[in-house]
Amino acid sequence: RGEDPGPLLGGAQRDPHRAVTTTLRILLVEDSVDDADLLRFQLEDAGLSFELRWASSERMLLETLETFTPTVAVSDLNLPGYSGLSALALLHARWPDLPLILLTGADDTPTPDVPAIVLGKTELHRLPALLAGLQASD
Repeated sequence: RGEDPGPLLGGAQRDPHRAVTTTLRILLVEDSVDDADLLRFQLEDAGLSFELRWASSERMLLETLETFTPTVAVSDLNLPGYSGLSALALLHARWPDLPLILLTGADDTPTPDVPAIVLGKTELHRLPALLAGLQASD
């Protein structure tokens, strides 16, 4: 008491070798509850720090965007009554620099009209590493 405790330091200042992690704010556009859960489990297993918001339809996507600003968007290609390509176009129009990832179970995926990484059914295992790379670059 009465002594100057010195400056209050954050973890990075106390230990400059400690990695600083940024929480990814992931918007997932996916109609399958099982696939959404699988993605969440994969990201947790990969040790990523993230906040995930899930939208399964165009209406839910628009509602989610009222209160959530993502740092990356991941969308399934095929959605009932909506398209992952349309979802990515909407997001790109709102945030042109937002990283976009399109997931598809098909090998013959149409090319998006917006800049996006496309992962086919044999590449889905790459998603956690791609997101980790985005997290490290922030």
